[in-house]
Amino acid sequence: MKVMKISWADLCGYGDWLTPVAALKFANGDYTHVESQGELMKCELTYDDDGKPLVGLGKQIH
Repeated sequence: MKVMKISWADLCGYGDWLTPVAALKFANGDYTHVESQGELMKCELTYDDDGKPLVGLGKQIH
């Protein structure tokens, strides 16, 4: 498990996705989880039609 620490500035809209910049860092760093405010979350990495990474935040891990 490789964890990327994020802040609110790394989240889009309602907080379900990482921003494009944060998603690129996530994909390039081979991360599997993010940590925000002490909460650890598993993420799903996918790619859009242009090949840009999209990172959806999963459920919290306790």
